Amino acid sequence: MNKSHKLRFQIFLYMALGLVLWFLISTGLSEILYYLEDVRGMDLPVKWYVLLNVFQAVLLVLMNIPFLKFLIKHVDNPVQKIVEALNRLADGKYDEKIDFESKNELDDIKNAFNSMAEKLESAEKIKQNAENERVLLFANMAHDLKTPITSIIGFSKALSDGIIEDEQKKSEYITTINSKAVKMNDLIDRLFEYVKLDSAENILHIEACDVSELLRNCIADVYAEYEDKKIRLEIQIPDSAVIKNVDKIELSRVYTNLLNNVLKHNSAGINVLVKMENDGQVLIADSGDLVPEEVRNSLFMPFVSGDKSRQSKNGSGLGLALAYKIMKKHGGNLQLVTDIDNYTKGFLVSLPAR
Repeated sequence: MNKSHKLRFQIFLYMALGLVLWFLISTGLSEILYYLEDVRGMDLPVKWYVLLNVFQAVLLVLMNIPFLKFLIKHVDNPVQKIVEALNRLADGKYDEKIDFESKNELDDIKNAFNSMAEKLESAEKIKQNAENERVLLFANMAHDLKTPITSIIGFSKALSDGIIEDEQKKSEYITTINSKAVKMNDLIDRLFEYVKLDSAENILHIEACDVSELLRNCIADVYAEYEDKKIRLEIQIPDSAVIKNVDKIELSRVYTNLLNNVLKHNSAGINVLVKMENDGQVLIADSGDLVPEEVRNSLFMPFVSGDKSRQSKNGSGLGLALAYKIMKKHGGNLQLVTDIDNYTKGFLVSLPAR
């Protein structure tokens, strides 16, 4: 039977059975009195008929008790639980769940409510995590901006007050101010790029692209810096085109960020492997220092760095976070891997199969 009509059928069945049973008992008793009076010729007092009517009324009430118990157990109690749970849900208690057994449409309401409560609880956790990430983002940004701003204020104050008379010192101070300003500008630009990725207006411009050629171009852009740092680069990229549907500008940013990450967070003279599979999967591995265990799970969060000290790192702490978010927006993935032959760590870029 369709569950959407089960409660209606149960109520009708209880009422029908009760009325039929009451009718049969009442009719049987009435027939006995008529039999005694008409067939046997007994002169029955009026009070017998009065008692019969009273008995019929009491019997009707008594026979409705099971029906009332059914309504209380399978209708009233569940409805009360639903109302109470809805009130608690309205107060923000999204972990609220309902538990009862009615074996009718109210079970569907219970399941729908519990499913809704789970989704609301999940949405609330996502919202809270996003809020925590936002607070952490601005706190870390303030932290990373404070040092260069302090330096700029100090050096510019010294220059404007005429404290520094040596021309070489003045030149050094101006160079420092410029480098600190450039670093701040780079940090703000990367932060803008990171936040922009969450904007509804920011959409990927997907098109068919040879990602093998895209990766070669990104390697060419950093090749001179790799040579300056005496990094030995091994490249394994298919000779034939690897066509994938991607946003080539954003994917270039992913490859470039990962290649620059090698430069910024490793010492000179290391070995680096850049390998692309025929399905477009890319591994960028190096023989540099391992990523500390305590930051591995949060490595793709904003302002998290694999360096032991945030103050000593060269990067902005947003490169990996940007790359990770871009890959997730593509429907792909970016993950840290450590079980690589001859290399201590690597980043695996996986594109969706399209």
